[in-house]
Amino acid sequence: MRKTTRLRNLRRARTLNQEQLANLLEISQQTLSKFESGVLVPSVDMQARIAAILGTSREELFPDEALAS
Repeated sequence: MRKTTRLRNLRRARTLNQEQLANLLEISQQTLSKFESGVLVPSVDMQARIAAILGTSREELFPDEALAS
């Protein structure tokens, strides 16, 4: 499963739409959409914020980036 699919699926499992999660992260919905589609990779700090809000670890949500850091 691709990392973007993990992010989208976990967001949906938490019954959040893109706008709601983007507001919690204090980013635009367009930026979140780019994270989910893989167009833009969130910074390590942003990955940690996303994971905390969704109740998972950064390594679980973004395993490819966790290996690189």
